[in-house]
Amino acid sequence: MAAGYRKAAAWRTPLALGATFGLNCKSITGFNPQRDTLVAAEIDNPLPFSGALDVYKPPDITIATDMLYSPGRLGTMAAQLFGTAGAPAVTDTSAQTHTFQWADSNWGQFGAMAVEMPGIIWECPSAKPIEWSLKSNEGGFVQSEMKLRGTKIVDDSAVNTLTQMDALTYDDRGTYGRIMFGDQRVYMNGQAVATDVLSTTALEASGVEVSYKRTGHDGVVAAGYSDSQEPAEGGYPDIRVKLSFAHMDAVNKLYLAVAISEVTQKVAIRFTGKVLAGAATVYHALTLYFPRMRMLCPEASFDDIVKLGVELIAEEASAAPTGMAYVRPYLTLTNTRTTDYLS
Repeated sequence: MAAGYRKAAAWRTPLALGATFGLNCKSITGFNPQRDTLVAAEIDNPLPFSGALDVYKPPDITIATDMLYSPGRLGTMAAQLFGTAGAPAVTDTSAQTHTFQWADSNWGQFGAMAVEMPGIIWECPSAKPIEWSLKSNEGGFVQSEMKLRGTKIVDDSAVNTLTQMDALTYDDRGTYGRIMFGDQRVYMNGQAVATDVLSTTALEASGVEVSYKRTGHDGVVAAGYSDSQEPAEGGYPDIRVKLSFAHMDAVNKLYLAVAISEVTQKVAIRFTGKVLAGAATVYHALTLYFPRMRMLCPEASFDDIVKLGVELIAEEASAAPTGMAYVRPYLTLTNTRTTDYLS
């Protein structure tokens, strides 16, 4: 089994995959065609004489991956979800730092996807990233789940055949490192505090879940077509950070007061991996920035050992807080890739 993805420019028009378009993943769900059965109803017949298959329902596809520092086409999907990327900044001769910024919309950001299965290739001519989550809990690899909404699934593509699927290559298969729970540091302080949050003491979180979701995507089929238009976004995005603490302590016991007083926070979550070749002090890294977050009331578990959970929702800051470059959520990704993830 193999999968590939390629950024495209015309909805419903697939592009050929091949070298560099391999999609790192361990499972794919929802990659199935769905069409309702229509039955022509008439009186005076005990069984229908005729029927038909209706238009395609937009497939909701989920791609699960043990997250990498060089995520290849998964990185393209993340950049498309955010909406803005660009050429990387050169951090060192072998280190490139990419920045993904949250745009007003990700309209026009989609790609072609194909999956090779035993004896057959299924293709989604166009699929649009709409949601991404990163989860980790007390060890293991950080789990990535990318969700897309597509147009339809076909098995007769003339564009992506065995030739294209056999030619897939990947930015990385783990040589540069998978992102692990132990690579992670979580930082938080008041949004208005004139201190770079990354210079503060890391929180002792035992579980971290980050989710980015663009909401309201529809699946409208226009007259004369059997599959949907590009889904349109509606409503505010839903961007959240959930933190779990194995012990209530002197730091997190204050979070109820923070929530009640509605003191907005700035948050950064940094994952630091292997040293880049040729760069003694530059590391593979992924940093998630949240310039303004509103804390919801924390939840305590009343067990022998009291645990605490807290959830924060992203908002837009009026100005970039100390130590951050933008007013909306953004991320930086440092690896060896020299080209724009949206190229």
